Amino acid sequence: MGHAVGREFRAGGLEVLTCLSGRSARTRRLAQRAGFTDVPSLEALAERADLILSILVPEAAVSLAEEVAKALKRADCRPVFADCNAVSPATSKRIEGIITEAGSRYLDASIIGPPPGQGQSPRFYVSGSHAGAMARLDGRGIAVKWIGNEVGQASAIKMCYAGLTKGTLALHAAVLTSAEALGLSAELRSELAYSQGQKLKAMEQVRRVPAKAFRWIAEMEEIARTFGSVGVTPDIHSGAAEVFRMVAQSDIGGERTETLNRDRTLPRTVSILAEGLKRKS
Repeated sequence: MGHAVGREFRAGGLEVLTCLSGRSARTRRLAQRAGFTDVPSLEALAERADLILSILVPEAAVSLAEEVAKALKRADCRPVFADCNAVSPATSKRIEGIITEAGSRYLDASIIGPPPGQGQSPRFYVSGSHAGAMARLDGRGIAVKWIGNEVGQASAIKMCYAGLTKGTLALHAAVLTSAEALGLSAELRSELAYSQGQKLKAMEQVRRVPAKAFRWIAEMEEIARTFGSVGVTPDIHSGAAEVFRMVAQSDIGGERTETLNRDRTLPRTVSILAEGLKRKS
């Protein structure tokens, strides 16, 4: 998502900066392909940027905010910091505290939809008193949608949306893997084809889960925290996190979007997942 969004911003005439110090070779390749300008430090980034977007795996959101906050203090600069990650409202408010304590401005954001270039533009929901800082990015490969003045509102809509979409994928993976482990895959698929054809078609998306499962573990945990904070059971999405952990630890869990085996069938995918469970038992 991050490199695709930056690529669109650059195509729209904006300068896109990043600091690749300590980042993986894969991240470096993606940033270079997108035409990012690599700066030597977060301090240099803070000095040159008007707006800093944090787009990465949710478990790293707080630690990155802490690193950026230190850089902001050292550089004595105050660009707006937007956390765009799949985190709970509570985590977003924690990050707000980190950034504002450094003397800078914070806006809550979340992303719904695929990366730019894959159909509809992703929607960047924004909230908080500094949400207007994202307005000039609207139409530059993304759609910016203001959702309220309160930090946490943008994060919350992502939690609810992903609770359905990715939560359903976790359920599909769990059902299909269990049926395979029980020796009933063919029978279940036959019944689904007869009575739940649309759901069976939707289950084909499980083939793509191995490339993303590692990213979704923490996201499900953030959703669980969000639901629990309002009195809804967190157990559904705590379980979904375990399903994605199972996939991430399988023989195909090391795939990524650019290395995903798109020719692998759903039955073969499920068979690999079930084989992994057998080895653990």
